[in-house]
Amino acid sequence: MIEQSELDWIVQKAGELLADKVNDAPLTDRDIEMAFEIFAEPRLKRLFGESADEQERKRAVDYIMIELRRYMERLNSERWPKGR
Repeated sequence: MIEQSELDWIVQKAGELLADKVNDAPLTDRDIEMAFEIFAEPRLKRLFGESADEQERKRAVDYIMIELRRYMERLNSERWPKGR
């Protein structure tokens, strides 16, 4: 079983990619997918290995995507407030 701290670290590092990109334009779902593919997915593969429990892996992916979406929304609202 993967520890929560490992998942939080993955979210933090993938979020750094988003934090850099938000300066260019508001973030989109595609940006989240890109951050996941570049940073999170390879690390999850290493953590789970070949003998992965598919249900646990799905929970980890869902958690990371939800947290990245929240981070995206916060970054967008800070950098690109409505009415600007």
